[in-house]
Amino acid sequence: MNENNALLNNITFQFSISKQLLEYHLTSLEQEEYRWLSPNAGLFIKEENGEWYADLPETEAYHIGTPSLAWTLWHITFWWEMVLDHAFGAGTLTKEEIKVHEDVEAVKTVIHSLIAKWEEVLMNLKEEELYSKAYTAFPFNNEVEFHQLASWLNLELMKNAAEIGYVRFEYASVKK
Repeated sequence: MNENNALLNNITFQFSISKQLLEYHLTSLEQEEYRWLSPNAGLFIKEENGEWYADLPETEAYHIGTPSLAWTLWHITFWWEMVLDHAFGAGTLTKEEIKVHEDVEAVKTVIHSLIAKWEEVLMNLKEEELYSKAYTAFPFNNEVEFHQLASWLNLELMKNAAEIGYVRFEYASVKK
């Protein structure tokens, strides 16, 4: 990383804060809570014929209810794996190919792997790549520059981490 690149330093700083909040919520997360459904349950992971899957909502309206922790953690793996594949891989990955994990420890391992991959991307990024649209196929159809995609990823991670915290508060209050 170029120590003089203020934009990349800012993106990396924002990512480290988002990652810290996510880690705070993941560290003590256990299986029962991972699979728990809120009384206001909305999105969750499902099992059918031995296969686990997750749906993307048709709407983001409030009435669909609170997403489960399992769904939110799958959602993190979904957008992050899609970004990495469409930016630096074959660019062929689809939603259906993103594994849905029944087990909390398995999804934690995947998320830690994605964190390491993203940190490697940021460490090896050249300044001119920050302004390239070549790496932004998902979700922006190469219409924004990479620094904008990286900023979006930071925001998405922070949003998902906050959602995880909210559901953990709800779980703790229901279980007390």
